[in-house]
Amino acid sequence: MSIIDLRSDTVTKPSPAMIEAMVGAEVGDDVFGEDKTTNELEESAANMFGKQAALFCPSGTMSNQIAVKVHTQPGDEIICDRTAHVYNFEGGGIAFNSGASVRLLNGDRGRFQASDILENINDPANVHYPLTRLVVVENTSNRGGGSYWNINEIKKIKEVCIKNNLKLHLDGARIFNALTETDETPYFL
Repeated sequence: MSIIDLRSDTVTKPSPAMIEAMVGAEVGDDVFGEDKTTNELEESAANMFGKQAALFCPSGTMSNQIAVKVHTQPGDEIICDRTAHVYNFEGGGIAFNSGASVRLLNGDRGRFQASDILENINDPANVHYPLTRLVVVENTSNRGGGSYWNINEIKKIKEVCIKNNLKLHLDGARIFNALTETDETPYFL
């Protein structure tokens, strides 16, 4: 039996057809919007996920670090699971790039519940605590052995975030693995 290793985008290798597509891709200056392949990829991803726009990033780490930077200010706090990639495997990027601190949750194989978020939001009136600004969900959870989230729990977490003026970021490095397993579509939030 052949094992396919899907634990990370850093261990998978492109197929011959993928390499051929890369070699034959039309390229141009992305800054001026002239890279047809990137434009089509971003448009396709935005449509697939029901979003206004998408941004191509060459790595999941870059995507996560951009999200943390965009959604926080120095001194803010993010909430994520103790096993989260964004916390453990991105070279201290949360502190270095964004100057944010992290509240770690002890979830179940990388997953936590909306009630866990509610219990860990700092009181914004207390100047001794950082402002809680962002919740990060990783789907599938790498250190959780590929565990995936129940979409209803993500929706509950989203509601907690909306009610408490928090942003929600999905580290979706393996989102298509989760979608394949659950038979859900990307357009779910």
